[in-house]
Amino acid sequence: MPRVANLDGFDPMKKLLPALALLSLCTSAWLAPSSASAVPKMDVKVAVGVGSTTFVSKVPTIDLYSGGPDNPVFEGTVGGTQPATFTNWGLMLSARVRAGKVFGEIGIGFSRFYFEVSEELVLIAELEGDPLVGLLLGETARMNSLEIPMTAGYVPYANPYFKLFLYGGLVNTFNIRGFVDLNGNRKALKFKPHDVPGYPIAIYIAGARLGVQFDLGPLNFDFNYTINMNSATKTEFRTNTHVFKMFLGWLF
Repeated sequence: MPRVANLDGFDPMKKLLPALALLSLCTSAWLAPSSASAVPKMDVKVAVGVGSTTFVSKVPTIDLYSGGPDNPVFEGTVGGTQPATFTNWGLMLSARVRAGKVFGEIGIGFSRFYFEVSEELVLIAELEGDPLVGLLLGETARMNSLEIPMTAGYVPYANPYFKLFLYGGLVNTFNIRGFVDLNGNRKALKFKPHDVPGYPIAIYIAGARLGVQFDLGPLNFDFNYTINMNSATKTEFRTNTHVFKMFLGWLF
């Protein structure tokens, strides 16, 4: 049946067809599958890192006297805040899952920090009534640890070649075994964390971590800071730790 225009020369089909085409286009865009950037993507990362570990022991303040009880002579005060910074390094294997602008990451790694048997450590042992037997003044000791970081964060910028990640989360650290270097023997003395006289190191330390990392092709650069939530030592006084690490990783 032929189409008939109205008396004013207006043909309704000429206006209806563009409207239907626009409606079809909008519907197709709305029903289209999500873009590839929103599809979850997992990266496996192997990384090596170095940094620093700072122990801040809040030792009770004690006044020292000499000359005996009949003629005491004030020699000074010991205790208070005792910061000491040592180097650390570690290896990490982790899996990172990213979906759009958010991501989560979990890993497992080996970590080691070094510390020196200092006069402060010997003094703490004496104050605790437990002389530093076995650990010699001035010798280098090291502690091996197992780390399990669990973090999540936000991706503020990403392109095919560069991605930026901001994150935070929990780091579970399990101190396993310590060693003392003596006369060239790197394992002259073996000890467990809680066996350090007067300064027993906690076996488990929970840490709050904040960090930033970025991908440059298959390379990953990670900079983070961790502060402990429980005392790093099993002593009457609290010991805080401030751990900085820089990791260089390869993405698979």
